[in-house]
Amino acid sequence: MATSTHTPIEYKANDYSTLKGLHGITDEQIEVHLKLYNGYVNRTNAILAKLAKLAGEGQTGDSSFQELKRRVGWEWNGMRLHEYYFDNLGASGSASAGPFASGVTQQFGSVDAWKADMMGVAKMPGVGWAITYLDPKNGQIWNHWVNQHEVGHPAGAVPLLVLDVWEHAFSVYRKPTDRPAYLDDFFANVCWDTVGRRLASAAGT
Repeated sequence: MATSTHTPIEYKANDYSTLKGLHGITDEQIEVHLKLYNGYVNRTNAILAKLAKLAGEGQTGDSSFQELKRRVGWEWNGMRLHEYYFDNLGASGSASAGPFASGVTQQFGSVDAWKADMMGVAKMPGVGWAITYLDPKNGQIWNHWVNQHEVGHPAGAVPLLVLDVWEHAFSVYRKPTDRPAYLDDFFANVCWDTVGRRLASAAGT
C-alpha cells in the first residue's frame, strides 16, 4: 500500500487585537468570539496533522481517516468564515459609495434594496451564516444562507460580505431573541472598504 510523507502547512490565527470599541458589539463579545475562532484554527491544524500521520502509515482506508476527512471541512470553514467575518468589521468606508455600492445598485436597484434582501436572509430561523456572494463568471451578486460551516457554499462564488448569525456571535451582550438588534450592530460596524476590495479583486478591476 502506498504511503505519504505529506506535511501539512500550519495555519496561524490572525491577530484581531485592534478590533475594539465597536458600535454595540462589546469588547467582551469580541474576545469570547475570538477564543472560539482560535479553537477552529487549532483543531484544523490538529486534524490535518492526524490525517497526514494516518496517510503516512497507509491507513487511508481506516474509519478514523475517513471520519477526520469528513470533519476537517467543518473546522477549516469555521476558521476561514470567521476570518471573513472579523475582516469585514471595523466601520470604515461607506455603504453608499464604492464598487460594492455600484454593483448592488445595478442589480438590486439600490443599496437599501440589497440590504433588505440580506436582512431577510439573516433573520431566517436557525443558525448559520448570511453571505453576499459574487459569481466572478458573470458578475452576479446575491445573498445566500449557509446552514453549516462546510455545507451549502456555491462552488466558485466569492464571499463579499460575511455575517455570522450563530448565537455565539452576540450571546455575551444580547439575548438569543435579540438577533435583529445584533444585525443592526453588525451593519453599523461593517468595513465597506474591505467589502469593496473583495469585489474589485474578484472582478479583476
